[in-house]
Amino acid sequence: MTFVEAAPKDLFIVENRMDCDLYDFGLQIDLRSSAGGLLFDISEGGAGASVYQPFEIAEGHGAIRSFEPVTDGDRVVSILFDRLDGRSRVVFTVDVDDTLPEGPYGQTMIDGLEIAGSKVFMTMVGEPPSMAAFLPSGEATVKHRGCGPVS
Repeated sequence: MTFVEAAPKDLFIVENRMDCDLYDFGLQIDLRSSAGGLLFDISEGGAGASVYQPFEIAEGHGAIRSFEPVTDGDRVVSILFDRLDGRSRVVFTVDVDDTLPEGPYGQTMIDGLEIAGSKVFMTMVGEPPSMAAFLPSGEATVKHRGCGPVS
């Protein structure tokens, strides 16, 4: 998974980097342990700073079974996938803000150091859950048994 700071919507990109398809799995993005105290800013006047955007699927709608509604100020989102084909991706958009009183770019722009420590959890039937932490590069790679990593 890759986090990309963008305006007006930030991106979370889920990529299946292997040739095989993945079926019936769940991903959870957990910002609670982020270095920047990150949160989802999805409504005007809520927990985040000025700009806000809802959590939406921008690419790969057919791969998603469902995701829990994200409310303003949430730090965790859970997503269920039906199928993610090999070498394909799904892109989610949302506004992510930090809660640092003096972040490097203010509260509306997130750099890699601020998302570092956030986690991605993956659950698949028949396998123990897998976890990866975001690095300062904005990337987290979940390794699991089976066909290969999801990042």
